[in-house]
Amino acid sequence: MRVLLGISCCFLALTAPLSAQRRASIVDSSAKNPFDTPQDTEQGGRLFQTHCSYCHGPRGEGGRGADLTNGQYRYGGSDAELFNTIRNGIRGSEMPAVRASDDEVWRVVAFVKRIGSTGLDEKARGDATAGKAVYEGKGKCAACHAIGTDGGSLGPPLTDIGRRRGAMYLEESLVKPEAEAPISYRAIRVTTKSGQTLVGIRLNEDDLSIQLRDTGDNLRSVWKDNIKEIRRDQPTLMPAYGSILSRKELVDLVAYLSSLRGAQ
Repeated sequence: MRVLLGISCCFLALTAPLSAQRRASIVDSSAKNPFDTPQDTEQGGRLFQTHCSYCHGPRGEGGRGADLTNGQYRYGGSDAELFNTIRNGIRGSEMPAVRASDDEVWRVVAFVKRIGSTGLDEKARGDATAGKAVYEGKGKCAACHAIGTDGGSLGPPLTDIGRRRGAMYLEESLVKPEAEAPISYRAIRVTTKSGQTLVGIRLNEDDLSIQLRDTGDNLRSVWKDNIKEIRRDQPTLMPAYGSILSRKELVDLVAYLSSLRGAQ
């Protein structure tokens, strides 16, 4: 028994410093990513799905964790800063240190930087000026989406959507908006016992009540004791524009959205 205890204690003494060293792996602020080839980025995407997508979403669009597609990071966006954040986690938050090798973390860094600038390497087809007219007119996009301070709040802001998303993704989102509705903008339909129906996006919910922003952009809170039915079968309020816009209008709208790059 004493021999076993002695071996166990020695093992712990040897492994504990290694674990602590792994958790505290910090690279110099001037460090550059040594794994930033397209192949590394692709592998980083697979690692991201394994280690990060549960909180940050499969495409980094956010959920329990921050939206990583906007290229803005609270603890810095340099190669070294992203490495240190991913490797060591954020103290006092839900983000833990990642269980991966340093080489794998660097590859995740390459992927995160890529999704934060997906649209920068693309030039969409179509006429962006004509697309703006579609956005403001026939598409009625500003009723739900904001560009800067102008527009609604029932859909995600689009100020820098062209930097964050490629043209193919933008077109897919317009044609099949239900395919990937952001968690923070999921649609909900609430019918009260008095017969009132509220449609909007769910903001918060607990055992006693539910809060939503209705299609009139009003904040609503309803006690669950007063609710007859809650339906979540329509994932988004956004219509499928493939049946609303002509092909040219759709291409032009994508071109306009792709031109929105935020502050340069």
